[in-house]
Amino acid sequence: MLLQEKIDSTNFSTNEQIVVDFIEHKQETINEYSTTKIAKETYTSPSVLVRIAKKLGFNGWIELKNAYVDELTYLHKHFKNIDANIPFSGNDSVLSIANKLGQLKNESILDTISLIDSKSFSQAIQLLNQSNSTGIFGLSNILFQAEEFAFKMRHIGFKAQTFPIQNTMFQEAAMMTSNDCAIFISYSGESDPLFTVIKILKKNHVPIIAITSIGDNKLSKLADITLHISTREHSYTKIAGFSSQESISLVLDILYSGYFAQHFDDNYNYKINLSKKTEFRNIDNHIIQDN
Repeated sequence: MLLQEKIDSTNFSTNEQIVVDFIEHKQETINEYSTTKIAKETYTSPSVLVRIAKKLGFNGWIELKNAYVDELTYLHKHFKNIDANIPFSGNDSVLSIANKLGQLKNESILDTISLIDSKSFSQAIQLLNQSNSTGIFGLSNILFQAEEFAFKMRHIGFKAQTFPIQNTMFQEAAMMTSNDCAIFISYSGESDPLFTVIKILKKNHVPIIAITSIGDNKLSKLADITLHISTREHSYTKIAGFSSQESISLVLDILYSGYFAQHFDDNYNYKINLSKKTEFRNIDNHIIQDN
């Protein structure tokens, strides 16, 4: 849940609501305001800000203010001329749809890059590097992207698997150990079946990497490392998950490439040798021919 959504769904006292309305009116410029200045302009007291912060799950005003400004800054970046939920209309030609989807995918990539936290990615890559194997957990069409990641990892000699059958997820999780790691992919971060798996993994002390939306969700709270994806789509009122799927794909590709780079020569040679042993086809197109 985004902080703005949490604010809208929280019950505030009369004085608290006055301050909340003031904060929402000021938007990013609230960063320039101290508790004393806000209290003076709203005819309240600094303690009101502390109570608001506590209700929203923060330790104090500074922590709340930083999170609020960071979220607004993110939401006001990119996607200025296109709607991630309905990027085209019934009146658009095929060429117009193609151009709009191309713009949407480009915006999704830029949006994802703006969310990259190098420390979190480095920790996730290091975790993969230290693990014997990884299980990638997700639901519905996310499994297609999970399988592509697992395919890439397996073709450089790393044990990775997905679990398209729900009951299999539980059994495989029960067999994982602290020497393995798990990757969970969920846009909402609130998909119930995944939390049964996490409960099993926690008992086995399996470290967890979450790939999910920004904001406050259950998955990010339970994970050891969280990697954020572009968060522009509604849960249901969208044509398709064009933006989130593009973002998930990029995050997984960064994970794969980061792991690959840890032992670049070994991984490259492994992949090339595997291809030479297993890929037999005549290619007439000189552009894609290997020497």
